[in-house]
Amino acid sequence: MPSPHALHQIFARRWTVPILALLANEGGCKFVTLTSRLEGSRDSLKASLELLNTLGFVSRNTGLGHPMRPEYILTSSGTIVSQPAAALVHALDRVGSIELGLKKWSMPTLHAVNMGSDRFSLITSSLGLATDRAVSLALGDMHNASMIRRDLIDGRPPFSSYHITGRAKNIVPILRDIDSALGASN
Repeated sequence: MPSPHALHQIFARRWTVPILALLANEGGCKFVTLTSRLEGSRDSLKASLELLNTLGFVSRNTGLGHPMRPEYILTSSGTIVSQPAAALVHALDRVGSIELGLKKWSMPTLHAVNMGSDRFSLITSSLGLATDRAVSLALGDMHNASMIRRDLIDGRPPFSSYHITGRAKNIVPILRDIDSALGASN
């Protein structure tokens, strides 16, 4: 089973998932189309495209031809990952949580909780690269968005237990699909 921290690579930059979704829907895009559709800064979109290129999901279209040809296209690995990425953007939009869902640690944290990590220490260890503060902020944001439920368990010492809510039920299967696609694309 792929580890939840494998999702970190795809969520490391804010625009990677929306870029993959747009390229999946359009079959490729010019940079100007990406900037106008996604309304991100040029520098941020360039950094996200560089990451996607490094991961092997997007490449520049080097072919000669018509000036309207797409500037950026999906690689074969990118095609595998782009379909669930597009589904995730759509699902997050349906629940009104695109901004939250595309924060660096939100979706990896949700995936870790869904995979059975219900205590803070288990979540942080399953995410590997995340700091305690990053996980704490992600859990708080997801709790405030009603995607994760936090239960206080009475004991010595008392502890918190985290669980997926019904609001996230359509998102977690997509995260599993992205995780599987990341494994298949390597």
